[in-house]
Order: sequence, then structure tokens, then C-alpha cells
Amino acid sequence: MHVSRMQQFLTGKRLDWTLVCLAFLVALLPVRVLRPWTNDVARLVLIPLVPVTHLSSSLRDRIRPSLSSFEPSRPGFASTEVLALEAEVERLRTLYEASRLDASRLEESLVALRATSTRAGRGALIDVAAATGSIVATSNGENDGIVRINAGTRHGVVPGSAVFIDGDVFAGLVSEDVGSFISSVTPSTRLPSIGCRIYPATGSDPTQPIGSAPGAVLKPTGRGTWTADVASAGELAVGMVARVADDRMPRSALGARVGRVVAIAPIEQVPLARRIEVEPILKAKDAASAVVVLEMGVLGAGEGGREPAGARTSTPLDGGRR
Repeated sequence: MHVSRMQQFLTGKRLDWTLVCLAFLVALLPVRVLRPWTNDVARLVLIPLVPVTHLSSSLRDRIRPSLSSFEPSRPGFASTEVLALEAEVERLRTLYEASRLDASRLEESLVALRATSTRAGRGALIDVAAATGSIVATSNGENDGIVRINAGTRHGVVPGSAVFIDGDVFAGLVSEDVGSFISSVTPSTRLPSIGCRIYPATGSDPTQPIGSAPGAVLKPTGRGTWTADVASAGELAVGMVARVADDRMPRSALGARVGRVVAIAPIEQVPLARRIEVEPILKAKDAASAVVVLEMGVLGAGEGGREPAGARTSTPLDGGRR
């Protein structure tokens, strides 16, 4: 009879309700009461699952390896091949960056040469070449100090050659101090004077004759700027650009930008004249590289229609490489 009652209890609804009530009471107990024995029970339940978990982890690592397996700095990892590949990638990245810088300097040379052929005018094109060099030294503490570039006689540089920066900005002339691989450049602000024409900053016609714009002679102030008296009733405004128009300069410099007008003042003694102050568009000491234009003669009038031979070539220097 006792056994039959126990069987009825185990197979009846009383057991179900008892378990529900017990689970409800356990859920209401504080965590500190349940933690000591539930953790042990969880470990016992996980024992049968350990082989399955280990097998699934092994399959996952084989199908999709973790990133840590490719970490060369991980202790005990044979990373010779990986380190060699990383070194090769870094080398190629460095070569690519050096090539990009060389291409940029060559593009500057081409811009200067194209501007040279345009400024020279039809019927009197000059045969030119260019050498690109980096600014390697400057005179500290001077606004118009001498600068040195890594281009010399080995690259065809001769005293008096025009030096350009930022495309067609006239930066100065190569001085008499020319070595095999190093040359000194006299900045434009250090020259005794520069004849120029004042052009609008924008909207000017590049084929317009140089002599049609107001003329002026720039004289250095010793502060890294120039002053000039403009005896013309034409329009003058701050921001206008001074372009070289001096027959004493190399022909490749004619029409090149040299500075911008920063101040205009009247001259009491000459009512129609005005005094302007001009600052360099870019100083040679602030540039990273320069282009030296090498003039090799003037083409005849019958050859004015063809492209200058030097406009197709440009010589990069070792100093521009990384």
C-alpha cells in the first residue's frame, strides 16, 4: 500500500505542483545562498559537454583561424616568412612614396617648361632643359638669405640660370658659387632690381603681350619685399601680380610670377604715379624643391611653331629620392 501511494505521488500531478513550488521558492532565494551549490552543479552538468566543445573549437580554428595566429610578435611563433613579407611590403610602400614625390617634382618641371615656351613668344622660342633639386640649406635669420640646392655642374647648371619654385614663380638666379652637385641661389628679393609688369591676379590672358600692362621696377627693401613707383593711370589694386619683364633676366624668366601687391600709396610730387609694395608669392627658403631652367640657345624664327626640345625632358636629382 505504501509503495502504491509513492508511485501515485511520482506519477501524479502532486509531483508536478511540488516541483513548480520548489522552483518558485528557489528563484526567490538570494544569490549568495544559491551561488555555493549551483556552481558545483553547473560543473557537473558541463562535464559531458567538454568533448563536444573541444571538437567544435578545433573545427572552428581550422576553418577560420583566429587573428592571433598571424601575430609575428606572439611568443613561440615561427614568424620568419611573415616578417620577411612585412619588410617587403614596407619597402614597396617606401618606393611608391618616393616615386610619387619624384613624379610631383617632374610635373613641376614640366609646368615651368610649358610656361617658358608660352612666355617666350612665337618666333623666338628658346631651347631649354630643366634640373630639379631640393633646397638643402638656407641662411638662418635672413629674410632674403642665400639658399643652396643639390644641383650643380654635373646637371648642367651654370651661373645666371633662372630658378623657379611652385611651377612658374621666379625665385632667383644661380650665383657664381656653383659646385659639381651643389649650387647657391641668389633670391629674387636680393637682386638689385627687377623690371616687371603688374597684372590682375585672375582673369588675365596668358597670350597678352607683356608690354600692355603697367610697368614698374622692383627695388628691394631689405625686409624681404620690394617697392616700386608705377607711373600709370591704369587700375592698381592690392592682390595684383607682378610678372618679370626685364631683358637683363634670362629669357625663361620673362612673364614669370615674382610677387603680389600688398600696399598702394600716392606720390605727392607726381599726381598720376603711385608707390606700391610687393611681397614674394613664395620665398625660396620656404620651398622644398626648385627647378633650374637651363637655356641652350634661341631657336630661329622659322622654328617658332615647334615645341622646345627641352620641354620633353627633365632631370631629377638624387636628392629628390628617398
